[in-house]
Amino acid sequence: MDDDARIQPLKDEAARLFAVHRQLVTEAAAEADARVATVTSGYRRLAEAAAAVQQAGAAWDAARALPAQVPGLAAAADQAEEAYFAADAAHRDVVREVTPAQERALVALVADITAVAAANAAFRAAQDAYFDAMARRSPEPHS
Repeated sequence: MDDDARIQPLKDEAARLFAVHRQLVTEAAAEADARVATVTSGYRRLAEAAAAVQQAGAAWDAARALPAQVPGLAAAADQAEEAYFAADAAHRDVVREVTPAQERALVALVADITAVAAANAAFRAAQDAYFDAMARRSPEPHS
């Protein structure tokens, strides 16, 4: 069998696998920004909700610490308590909403990374087989 006829399929397979790798990289890159943004915005929302809980808790603590004899302070403490529990409930809701979305985004990112790495490994193996075949091919006859 002619060396070129034996080597050409190896070259074609390496080219095909590189095209697959390149396509996966292109698709993953197109989706990566949105997935990372989902994770980042989720952390921002969680931080905002946690800050609201902390602030409401501090206000409630301050309202409870004031002397009970001052008119209207009992109502203010009750309102601060209600605000705290409302902020805490809102924080729980954000956690329930954001965490699954973040998990899905991260799973998709990892799947993309894994697929790209596998495609690259397949391409590299095919390329190595092609280069090895090229190195082993019969020397050109000299005239």
